[in-house]
Amino acid sequence: MSEFVKVACVGDIEPGNGITVNLEGTPVALFNVDGRYFAIHNTCPHEDGSLGEGILCDNVVICPVHAYEFDVTSGECLTEPAYRVEQFEVRVDGNDILLRQSSDV
Repeated sequence: MSEFVKVACVGDIEPGNGITVNLEGTPVALFNVDGRYFAIHNTCPHEDGSLGEGILCDNVVICPVHAYEFDVTSGECLTEPAYRVEQFEVRVDGNDILLRQSSDV
């Protein structure tokens, strides 16, 4: 069974930006793409860069370490298809941003 956990508030992330949050010990990059929120694992699989600190262009975040590009809506790496990051389900409840927590963790 899984449940949603509050990780941020709507006002915490301006449109076109991202932050890093913690979900049960897992670092997650949370992005605001024109008022819609998307979450992927924060760690770039190439060189462990923080994707939450990357530059967001539309729905693509650019890793600050070596500029690998990831689609925040899917976790797909656009630079190297062999790389991919985990995606998390996001729900907004009033002012709260919630992420799905898996019981597998």
